[in-house]
Amino acid sequence: FQAVMAAKHILVIPHQNPDGDALGSAGALMQWLTTLDKPHTAFCATLSSPRLTHLPHADRITTDHSIWQNPVFDTIIVVDSGDLRYAGVAAFIDTLALKPTIINFDHHATNEHFGTYNMVDSSMSSTTEMLYHFFRHNDVTIDTTMATSLLTGLMTDTDSFTNGATSHRSLAIGSELIKKGGSLEHIRHKIFQDKSVNTLKVWGNVLARL
Repeated sequence: FQAVMAAKHILVIPHQNPDGDALGSAGALMQWLTTLDKPHTAFCATLSSPRLTHLPHADRITTDHSIWQNPVFDTIIVVDSGDLRYAGVAAFIDTLALKPTIINFDHHATNEHFGTYNMVDSSMSSTTEMLYHFFRHNDVTIDTTMATSLLTGLMTDTDSFTNGATSHRSLAIGSELIKKGGSLEHIRHKIFQDKSVNTLKVWGNVLARL
């Protein structure tokens, strides 16, 4: 928390080919940094899936590599990535003359603890669940935008609270995020129900061959 407060400019990085947890984590952090008036940029090594571009602040994440040529950031926050290679930024960071402070938020057991500060717990269902605890521990107000972002990661990594990552803790957090304005129906419709014609054709072929 203190490292974030001390930073002059923060670069937020979800892993390449980001899923709902990566983009939800990035969006929640970007919303928080916006409320703090903390200068920040977000970078992803690849484009996001069109079905996730509706998420808060997803349209502000750049794929422009030029941000690494004359960097203005002194702190990097990497979310939902076990290592910098998977995040798609290892080579970029290696070229920096001044090494930034790196904050690592993740829930994968394979995480390499590559950060200056590492908040890693494989018992968490998702990185957004971890961020929820981070915000609560530091008395950060979770607004409706943050709630929707955090709920997105929680729902995608638990497959709508149906897979093995689901726990009484994740269910309780999901309920709390809905109380705070997290849009359950919006997430369910956009991510789990809204399928393209091409996707439906693929599923049609799969089902026909069962």
